[in-house]
Amino acid sequence: MNSYRLEALEALRAQKRADRKREQAEFKAEAERKEQKQKASDKRIAAKMARIEGREPPPEPKVTVPPKKAAVKKAAPKKAPARKKATKKKY
Repeated sequence: MNSYRLEALEALRAQKRADRKREQAEFKAEAERKEQKQKASDKRIAAKMARIEGREPPPEPKVTVPPKKAAVKKAAPKKAPARKKATKKKY
């Protein structure tokens, strides 16, 4: 084979190796993300089941006091905008 073709093949192989490494890293990161998501889901489900079965006292309801609103002054009703006068036609 010609030397330029061998160089092109080596460059292609190197690119494929780099792509495979990148894909493996992405796959591993995705698997870790899914695992963390599943653990969080399992924890929420376990807490719900404990509340249902009565093993854990239900959480106390949070009492929130709504903030007092400042007195809003009613604005005077706006007048409709004046209509524009028709322009004079020039002949």
